[in-house]
Amino acid sequence: MPLIDASENLLDMQLMSDLHSNFTTRDGLILDLDGNAWFRWRTDGLDAWWRMFEETINAPMGRRLANSACDEEEWLLQSGVLDKTGFFRRKKATQALLSRWYLHGWGIPSLKPPSIEGVGLTPVFAGILQAGIERIESKRYRMRWEEKSPEACLLKLEGSPYPIAAVGGACETYPAGVPYDLEVESQWRIDGQKYHLIPAGLFHRLQESCAGLVANIGEDERSVWPPFDDGFLSIAIACKRLFIAGEEIFLAVGEDGWVESCEAYFAPMGLSTPISAKTIDSNGGVELEYSDLPMPSITVGFLAGAWTRSEGRPVKVSVQTNGKSKIISLQSRYEIA
Repeated sequence: MPLIDASENLLDMQLMSDLHSNFTTRDGLILDLDGNAWFRWRTDGLDAWWRMFEETINAPMGRRLANSACDEEEWLLQSGVLDKTGFFRRKKATQALLSRWYLHGWGIPSLKPPSIEGVGLTPVFAGILQAGIERIESKRYRMRWEEKSPEACLLKLEGSPYPIAAVGGACETYPAGVPYDLEVESQWRIDGQKYHLIPAGLFHRLQESCAGLVANIGEDERSVWPPFDDGFLSIAIACKRLFIAGEEIFLAVGEDGWVESCEAYFAPMGLSTPISAKTIDSNGGVELEYSDLPMPSITVGFLAGAWTRSEGRPVKVSVQTNGKSKIISLQSRYEIA
């Protein structure tokens, strides 16, 4: 009897085939068939990032996160993936909803009662399910969620008199790449860890929803970041802190080392890869050029955390625009004698 590799036996071949058919990857981006950018988040990492973000923005943001998720999913559903006709229309739409959630690693949704099993960061998936239900039923709802357990939540929907208005896109779209080939286990696990695919536009909408808020960022911390709005800074600082607190061993030496490390660590997350790197001082300072950045605050934040982990000292960040390119500079926060 031939031996079967245990790791291959655990792989979800149907999910891998669906990802291959529905996504492409190019230059460190994960793209759906309409060119929308997506990020791959580890479930526990997304939860930890959210706690750090709320602490930094210094305001309860759960409702704004749910609204951002709902608006982004409304935009994505305009592709018609849930729009079914003919006999058993609702049954076919419900099956399409289940398939969509399976494809993205969002858990298992239910329409009766509206609920989610295997949920991650609750406001995200409550908002996504609200959009799906409203699309299927062509009706607007007011939504509240109730966490029944760490793995389940219940949605409470109340009819709203407001019509469902068309939602615009939050991010630019990008040309397709090569089919997305990824070894993934059942329940969207990689090496036993659970992941989700989350649209970049959700974070754009969340950042925009921070307008007018004053974050809990001291002047000393602000001085090492570009003069961006507090939504941008709060997202970036949370990403930086998340990476510093993580287990990744990030070592980047020289220009080639930075490009290779970004390809190894950040491309799988969909955070883009630099088209070039340039050393700017003798103390580890580096300048990275990007042509495509779906969500600059997230990429910049993770890069700041990676530089800190690699160099072992605080970082100062600069972001400049050069035509269509973004130039991100990372160097020591303090002058070194």
